[in-house]
Amino acid sequence: MSDPTIDIQFQDVPRFNPGDPQAEVFLEDQGYVVFAQALSQAQSDEALSLLWDYLEGLGTGIDRTDIATWDNNRWPTAVHGAILPSLGIGHSKAQWFIRDVAAVRQCFAQIWGTDELLVSFDGVSLWRPWQHNPDWRTNEGPSWMHIDQHPIGRPGKHCVQGLVNLLPCSAEVGGNVMVPTSHKRFADIPRQYEERLARIHPSIDHFRFPNNDPLLQDSQPIMPNLHPGDLLLWDSRTIHCSNPGNGTAPTVDGLLRAASLICMMPKSKSNPKVIERRKAAVAKLTSTTNWSDVFVDADQFPEILAAPNRDAYQWPEVPSLNTNQLRMVGWDEAELGINKS
Repeated sequence: MSDPTIDIQFQDVPRFNPGDPQAEVFLEDQGYVVFAQALSQAQSDEALSLLWDYLEGLGTGIDRTDIATWDNNRWPTAVHGAILPSLGIGHSKAQWFIRDVAAVRQCFAQIWGTDELLVSFDGVSLWRPWQHNPDWRTNEGPSWMHIDQHPIGRPGKHCVQGLVNLLPCSAEVGGNVMVPTSHKRFADIPRQYEERLARIHPSIDHFRFPNNDPLLQDSQPIMPNLHPGDLLLWDSRTIHCSNPGNGTAPTVDGLLRAASLICMMPKSKSNPKVIERRKAAVAKLTSTTNWSDVFVDADQFPEILAAPNRDAYQWPEVPSLNTNQLRMVGWDEAELGINKS
């Protein structure tokens, strides 16, 4: 159960249109921002259908119309938050479709001030209806409040993460959790957790907070109400996680939640060695974490390597990418035969 001392509140929050300069102000102040309907309803429906194509294509017998086939023996291995990080998901048609939506790219370009961006090869978070199986209920938020940036290895602002929400949210279902303005106290963490950080290599961009941390006790964690197609962005220094709703989720014959993880960073932050690995990753169907200035192979996560049935899945086909998508991998104009003059 959730820690009773941490009250996560479901909240309607400001939703900005792509291109609204106030979105950047809000992100800098609060540590997160919501762009309204970066995907249209039709695009959200298409993305969700493509995700089901991926799941059914794994060859384990999953049928989108039959919840009885969504059992753990057939469902792909998940990590915290019911995130599917591996088995080719980062190069599925669904993920590349979402990355290529113009408004999604526009929002990241607006935040960074450049359209020369590299995209993560992230996975998705899919919540199966836990009324059918209590074991499907995802991790309670207070158990894994974290940041995705090493406080010593990466001081300052480096990354803005994101997700595209595909299904309606509610207080009963739950969703992503943000601790607003917590990014402003990022610089204090090395002093507060000197001993713990000494055991975490500066290259490990994940730090989890204990439930009694002052940042959690004197702040108000919220679950922003996201509409289908909304793009949620957050500074990697912002404390976050996801949390199943505190109430009884409505009985449904489908997924409770579907969110596509997506992150774009300026190409200038990366380097030729990493970019070459990214190009190779497309052909190898290698998924990654949110970072594009380093290469972290999500297929090597301990949970994935330990999965007993990892060889039972059929991976998707190697994607055929258009010019926009190839640029997001790392190919430049000269390689693509683009004449900018």
